Amino acid sequence: MQERRPGGGGGGSCCGVFVGILALVATVISVTVSLLLSIIAVIELAQLALSLAACLASLVTATVHLRRCVSSHAPRNVLLDLLLLTSVTSVLAMASFDAVAAHHAGHQPSLVVSVVVVVQSVLQTGTVAVAMRRRVSSRTKLCSWRQTVALLMACNAAMWLIEVIRCAGLTTQHRPHALAVYSQLTYTSIVQVCAPVAIFHRFITVLCLLVMWKQTAVRSTTVL
Repeated sequence: MQERRPGGGGGGSCCGVFVGILALVATVISVTVSLLLSIIAVIELAQLALSLAACLASLVTATVHLRRCVSSHAPRNVLLDLLLLTSVTSVLAMASFDAVAAHHAGHQPSLVVSVVVVVQSVLQTGTVAVAMRRRVSSRTKLCSWRQTVALLMACNAAMWLIEVIRCAGLTTQHRPHALAVYSQLTYTSIVQVCAPVAIFHRFITVLCLLVMWKQTAVRSTTVL
């Protein structure tokens, strides 16, 4: 007789939550980009909300789920870890440049957003790098784990879109606090150098999270 492993019954529910989160984030970001692209405050608010959500999901993963995971005996993908860790430096560099500019210009909202992005990037990258070396044990609630990973995936996909917009230079001219500290050429050069690597970092992060999500999806549907 075949039966599903414990936790396998929530596979459909988890999939529905994952699709719902992606649809919600895609809708919000699409409306924001199409209607309010010229308002930098809206983009910063989206960054803040996404970063806080990713921070919370990373904390839940690190403090709750990883305690129940066990070390995996599968070969470590050193190249993937290296790409993940090195590419995050561009995200940190851009956020740091923005934080310095916002501090000197006295623009507190941008300073808060930049600091939260730095914290989120460090916390999430470390969590994902460790989680990639772990295997979900039978003590872990698979549905809860997959929902957390799905939320991180959705947040990073949305932040990837924001980085694409920034790389296109559509937000550069709307950052007076940055242009008050850096020249137009300097700040544009910073964005053009760091933004493509930041986009790559979000892509790599989404890829890692997708692998983690698919592994638990396969585990939840495995029959004995």
